Amino acid sequence: MNQNTNKEINVILVDDNSVFRTTLKKFLQNEFQYKIIGEVSSGKEFFALPNIGLADVILMDLQMPEMDGYAITKRARVNYSHIPVIAITMHSEKAYLEELISVGFKGCVFKPDIYKNINKAIETTIKDNYYFPPDIKI
Repeated sequence: MNQNTNKEINVILVDDNSVFRTTLKKFLQNEFQYKIIGEVSSGKEFFALPNIGLADVILMDLQMPEMDGYAITKRARVNYSHIPVIAITMHSEKAYLEELISVGFKGCVFKPDIYKNINKAIETTIKDNYYFPPDIKI
């Protein structure tokens, strides 16, 4: 159950894998009552969303064609620096803490651990704290 019962948490999902997005969306809605206000597969679709500013958190895949999650987040931070962005990646060996922080990510969750760690990552980052796996590279 979502511990933040005072306010509904609005989430935007950015991942090019539609099956993963759909599964994660259902999990977040059913397990934690999060509201998915945007679900897109690319940077182009993300920046076309009319409601980005309403998000409480953005879940961002790192590896996508055309524009990767690093580039999208760096650009999004210009106008939406108040919204925490959590990196979602399959490739723990390609996720470097310093690079993630310098681009503007507030957290990171590895896809194999997503269902175990995503709620803690969201709850931590919306309180303006960082959430990174202990085994992420520095």
